Amino acid sequence: MPKFRVIPGTKDATPAAQVRRRTRESARDWPACPHCGGREVVQAKIGNVKNDLCVACLLQGRRVVVE
Repeated sequence: MPKFRVIPGTKDATPAAQVRRRTRESARDWPACPHCGGREVVQAKIGNVKNDLCVACLLQGRRVVVE
C-alpha cells in the first residue's frame, strides 16, 4: 500500500507555490552572473563605458561583468 498519493490539480493551489512560480517567471527578465548566478549588480563607469558588475563576485575580489 502506498504511503502517500498525489492529488491531481493541487500543485499550484498553495500561496507559496504561486509565489515561487511568479519569482521564476520574473527572474528571466534580469541578467544573471555567469560565475555564481547572482542577480545583484553594481554599475561601474570608466569614461563613457558603463559595466554592470556582480556584487557577490565583487565581494570575493573578482570583477565579473554581467550582460
